[in-house]
Amino acid sequence: MNDFYTSRSELAKYKSLGMLFLTALLVSCADAPVKPTSPFQLSGRDYLYAKASWSFAGRMAVSDNNDSFSASIAWEHRGRQDKLELAGLFGQGRTLIELTDNGVVIDNGDERLQYSGNADELISRKVGVNIPISALKYWVLGLVEPEADYDVSGNGFVQSGWNVKYLQMQSVGENDMPRKIRVEQGDVKLKLIINNWDLPLD
Repeated sequence: MNDFYTSRSELAKYKSLGMLFLTALLVSCADAPVKPTSPFQLSGRDYLYAKASWSFAGRMAVSDNNDSFSASIAWEHRGRQDKLELAGLFGQGRTLIELTDNGVVIDNGDERLQYSGNADELISRKVGVNIPISALKYWVLGLVEPEADYDVSGNGFVQSGWNVKYLQMQSVGENDMPRKIRVEQGDVKLKLIINNWDLPLD
């Protein structure tokens, strides 16, 4: 009996240490030195709509009143297709998400599932937290979603009920790109730290 309780105690200790390690990792990513830039400005960024391809790597944390998760994220955009690779989602390995005009494909390594329908609803239902993935592919570039109303607000904007804030920008070649982004709607909070951008010349 004592061995049983000791084992549970040790497991709890290791779990706590693991959470501390993940927290320290996220903080270290947040404090990585970058070339400082001026505060975010929405004007003058329209040329980024024409970018046929781009990619970035970083970390993401999402939470609401009922659930939360964090994961490393690698996002690759090519034409009308987006591929997201999430590592550490719910303590698991890598999850691949592919977004196309035909729907969504989710591959967690054990199974590959294909869905048709609204990408935002499908992914939000899968992860358990509301994520505006369709608009996020514009917001990560510091752009508003086309053909949707918005209001400029401080160092960001409000669009489709979401408050998008750019807490830090970074120089990527001649481009001024987001590094720290916070997206909020009610109790839903999404934080994104982008460590590496790749913006090929189109």
